[in-house]
Amino acid sequence: MRHYKMMLNATIATAMMLGAASPGVARGKMDRAREAVAAARAKVDAAAKIGATGEVPRLQAEAAAALRTAEEDVASSRKDEAIAQANRASQLADTAIGISERNRSAAANVNTAVAVDAQQQAAAANAQAQAATAQADDANARAAAAEQAARAAQADAAAARAAPVAAAPTTIVTTETTKTAAVPATRTVVKTQPRVVKKTVRRSAPARAATTEKTTTTVTTAPN
Repeated sequence: MRHYKMMLNATIATAMMLGAASPGVARGKMDRAREAVAAARAKVDAAAKIGATGEVPRLQAEAAAALRTAEEDVASSRKDEAIAQANRASQLADTAIGISERNRSAAANVNTAVAVDAQQQAAAANAQAQAATAQADDANARAAAAEQAARAAQADAAAARAAPVAAAPTTIVTTETTKTAAVPATRTVVKTQPRVVKKTVRRSAPARAATTEKTTTTVTTAPN
C-alpha cells in the first residue's frame, strides 16, 4: 500500500508539472481542469491495482466512469464540469484505496490472532502431552515396584516350602515317690512319792506304723 501511495504522489506531481508547462502565459481554468483530470487519472490507476473485495470494485468502477466524463468535459472545453468530475473521480479512488488498506490491516490482524491462538493451543497440547507422559512414567514405576514385590513374595513362599518342617517337641513326665517313716514319739512320766521326792522316768512310746508318701512329678520338654 505504501508503494501505491508513493507511485500515486509521483504521478500527481508529474501531471501537475505537465499542466504547468502547457502553453499560455497565465494558468487559466482549463489548465486547472487538465491538472485535476491528470491527478484523478493517477489515483484511478492506483486504485485499479489494489485488491478488489467488498465495496472496492464498485468504487473503482465509479471512479473510472467519473474520470472518463472529466476527460470528455476537457475535450469539450467544459472546464467547470471537467474539474468537478475529476475531483469526484479522485475522491472515489481515494475511498477505494482506504477501504482496501483497512481490509488488508484487518486481515493481517486476523491472521496474527489466529497464529497466536494456534501457538497457545499448541503450547497447551504440549503441556497436556508432557503431563500424560509423566503420569505414564509414574504408572510404569508403580507397576514395576508391584511386580518386584510380587516376585519377592513368591521367592519367600518358595523358600518357606523348601525349608524342613520342625518336629513337635517330646514331653517327658517323670514321677518320683518318696516314703518317709514316722519318728517314735517320746513320753515323759512323772511319779510323786510321799516324801515329796520327784523322780522322772522317760519311756519311749511305741513307734507309729504310719508313713508319709510324697510324690514329685517333673515335666521335661526335649526337642526331637
